[in-house]
Amino acid sequence: MAKARFLLSPRWLLSHVFVVLLIVTMVNLGFWQLRRLDEKRDRNDLIEARMDQPVVAVRDLMAPGDDDATAGARFRQVTAEGAYDDDATVVVRNRSQDGVAGAWLVTPLTLDDGSQVGVLRGFVSLDAAGDAVAAPAPAGDVTVEGLVVDPGSFDGTAPSDLAPLLGQDGILPGLVLAQRSDPPEPAGASADDATPDSILPVPPPELSEGPHLGYAVQWFIFSAIALVGYPLVLRRVVARRGKEVDDDLDDPDPPDPHVPGRRDAVDAELDDLLRQGG
Repeated sequence: MAKARFLLSPRWLLSHVFVVLLIVTMVNLGFWQLRRLDEKRDRNDLIEARMDQPVVAVRDLMAPGDDDATAGARFRQVTAEGAYDDDATVVVRNRSQDGVAGAWLVTPLTLDDGSQVGVLRGFVSLDAAGDAVAAPAPAGDVTVEGLVVDPGSFDGTAPSDLAPLLGQDGILPGLVLAQRSDPPEPAGASADDATPDSILPVPPPELSEGPHLGYAVQWFIFSAIALVGYPLVLRRVVARRGKEVDDDLDDPDPPDPHVPGRRDAVDAELDDLLRQGG
């Protein structure tokens, strides 16, 4: 124990605190990933349960001004019948699909009772000027089938881009993610036969669990390595310090520790550990 007393010096205490904080941080990151995994699984269960429910008219699930209805309606399969107000199309910027930069087109559909619902018609690419490609909506009476999505769940510029549309009177609070349209989109296409002027359907939410479990396992492994490895490093340092002390005692002419330029090997190793940790 006497040989390890130097581990209580300020420099080594700083090293101990740093390693403890590092382990605590990595453990917390692992549990955070597990919480993300639970959230993803709950979301997947909700999507599957909602999609098993019968298809209904969107007006039966939501009403203008009823923002709370979106939570109970999201991921439900719905139909919407009416006429598009193509001049009021909103471009949701900074979207990407299959590695292509572009935008979403959201066009309000006027229902029979005069209310409107925003329809996320699809994804379009950008032209040479960086603007979203124009894709006119089907004219006349249209029947759209799709999923209710919560615009509040979108990231990036989507909330600000959609705010003027959703802030109008008489519009439903949720959007319909279009999966089918009758008549179809004039410029509609699939990913296999798309052209630069095409509008592609936006895929529904994925039911994958993501990489959260793998990330959690990695953080816990890193924590275990630090928890087991650091004491082993300390043991090696103590053994080396003890050997140096024994060598100095056996040396009839030991070097003067106060001679300029002599650097303690243990302090040098501590500096290396701190540099690697930082």
